[in-house]
Amino acid sequence: MSKPTKATKHIHQAAKRFKDSGCVIDWNSAFSTVNIDCEGEEGVFMQGEEADSFIDELKAMTRRYPSLDEYTAACALAGPIVECMFN
Repeated sequence: MSKPTKATKHIHQAAKRFKDSGCVIDWNSAFSTVNIDCEGEEGVFMQGEEADSFIDELKAMTRRYPSLDEYTAACALAGPIVECMFN
């Protein structure tokens, strides 16, 4: 994980909550897929337009905040999805 800056502090906090919940995320731009796995829960799988939108948002976030690595950004974006699905 990249070092948090003043601008990315909340993104890093959201990513940490996601990781602390035992979840992992994997995405593939070439195949337009996003997979979120959480311990003890059924995973979330996105493909096509839904996955492309997620990946586009991930890329926009890392362009806006160059100090932010892709995995941290992906975890932060996936956090609300996990909260909605499993709470």
